[in-house]
Amino acid sequence: MKHGTIVSALGVILSATASQAAITGVTGSATWLGVAPPSCVPGALTGPTVYTWDEQQNVFTGGVFVDMVNNPGSSGGAISGVIGGNFDSHFLHLEDYTGVGPFIGSVTFSGQIIGVVFVNTTLDSTDAGFGALGTAYPTTYPFRGLNTQSSFSISGNTLKFNLWSISPVPEVVQIRVLTHPVPAPGPLALLGLGGLCVARRRR
Repeated sequence: MKHGTIVSALGVILSATASQAAITGVTGSATWLGVAPPSCVPGALTGPTVYTWDEQQNVFTGGVFVDMVNNPGSSGGAISGVIGGNFDSHFLHLEDYTGVGPFIGSVTFSGQIIGVVFVNTTLDSTDAGFGALGTAYPTTYPFRGLNTQSSFSISGNTLKFNLWSISPVPEVVQIRVLTHPVPAPGPLALLGLGGLCVARRRR
């Protein structure tokens, strides 16, 4: 096997493995950030859009309290609970004071939504374990989370939102979404895919 072919096969393996867990689509007022921002504290990430990004992936927890476990369901009828296992984490963030609103859209994930965090204290308790490494979060800030004007619903692997960010205090609307990881193809299957590429090239 030529060196270039080996590199190509390894590239197939690495790219397939790396693409398993992610935000796969956004609509409406949502903006997907391919790389997590350096900060989402008040004043750091503002504007008339709902920023979304992937946080830590394939995180194992024996049990973590979340504000919503019912899927399908809506924030108005959220049932809290404790979930455990391996999860991928994702984040939604809105801080806007233009007076324009509401911000309506959706975010679709690669895996099923298992838990949603949207209360300030629950966000605080999950920042360290699930937040993106290198991103500064407003941990202990009282005016974060889902405000009374905002709402969302989930079904399967999609979250639909209707958010407002209008307040006399600098508030940030923030939501953390925990999903089931999508199993990556096994190494043998990926090597087989690489071998198929080699076989086709030889023909």
